[in-house]
Amino acid sequence: MTGSALMNEMADFVVVGAGVYGAGVALHLAEAGADVVVLDSREVATQASGGPGRRGVRANGRDVRELPLMQRAYDTWPDLHERLGADPFYERVGQLLVFESEKDADVARAQAWVQHQHKIPTDWLTKDPLLEREPELSDAVRGALFCPLDGVARHADVTRAYARAAERAGAKVRTGEPVVELIIEHGRARGVRTADGHVVSARKGVMVLANSSVAQMIAAHMSIPVWNECLQVLVSKPLARVPFKHLIGHFSRTISLKTEGVDQVMLSGGWPGQWNDDRHVGETLPQSVAANVAEGVALVPALAGIEVSEADASHLETMAIDRVPIIDRVTGVDGAWFACGWCGHGWAIAPTIVELLAEWATTNQQPELLRPFALSRFN
Repeated sequence: MTGSALMNEMADFVVVGAGVYGAGVALHLAEAGADVVVLDSREVATQASGGPGRRGVRANGRDVRELPLMQRAYDTWPDLHERLGADPFYERVGQLLVFESEKDADVARAQAWVQHQHKIPTDWLTKDPLLEREPELSDAVRGALFCPLDGVARHADVTRAYARAAERAGAKVRTGEPVVELIIEHGRARGVRTADGHVVSARKGVMVLANSSVAQMIAAHMSIPVWNECLQVLVSKPLARVPFKHLIGHFSRTISLKTEGVDQVMLSGGWPGQWNDDRHVGETLPQSVAANVAEGVALVPALAGIEVSEADASHLETMAIDRVPIIDRVTGVDGAWFACGWCGHGWAIAPTIVELLAEWATTNQQPELLRPFALSRFN
């Protein structure tokens, strides 16, 4: 998936970014018969769509605007590896969203109501049924929302599978080609320019999907309420026994727990790293590592003494002001779309969104399910 562009190359669509969104959109566009070129500054699955461990594929606890997307994604994930011609990368383990306080119990009841309105299977578990499912949870827990259709996916494998499938469908996926300019002529996107001056022209449009670079790339035409952060992921050293089996989150603690392989666990949840501008990479902070481990032990005391084998905060994630992604046209420009602001939880909804974005580009009609994510929601 490497190579250099030709001067003034032409395609129907140019996709900027070869993460799960760029590769996924490219697949659907190519399958619809379009000539597609995907450009990325780095290798596939080495930025926000890569990294260690697995990502949660959950509806539990989501914003109401995202639930229709997850309802559709539930049907896609179990067989997605077959669709992409890849080895299995998804496991449906169910998610427990735990609460300890009465205040959080009230929030949980409201969240359960919303999820039921969108036909997301959601069980209300009081303390005893919860501890039957996960007996190693802290005695401080009061209950949880359980979504049995939630799961986890090995995200780097998914991203690479999308990219390979896109190439088989006819798309050109090229890495090591940073895009520095969106070319606009007479109010229409005409292509992009790469750092070495090569131009890839677009007959039909440009999709700007390079996550942390989106806001900068469209800044000449519009501004959006997003910023970049690097978020931490920890993977433990092998344990004698993994003390839980579900994907586990918490209503107020900054913690997400997943199993990793047969004898390791993954801890995340949103603890920050620190971006190194000189090295262009995120670095972990000792205090964040310690706090993430402490939250894990507070929720599952059997994790006491856990040792970290890998701590990673290397890539940037884009955060939106209301913690919901922004998916829209570039203001005042025909044939240009963008999507970003995944806020660390854009993974589960990716298979649905990439299909809808490709539909929007090929039909020029905004899909109803994407309307809640337009920039106009802030007006």
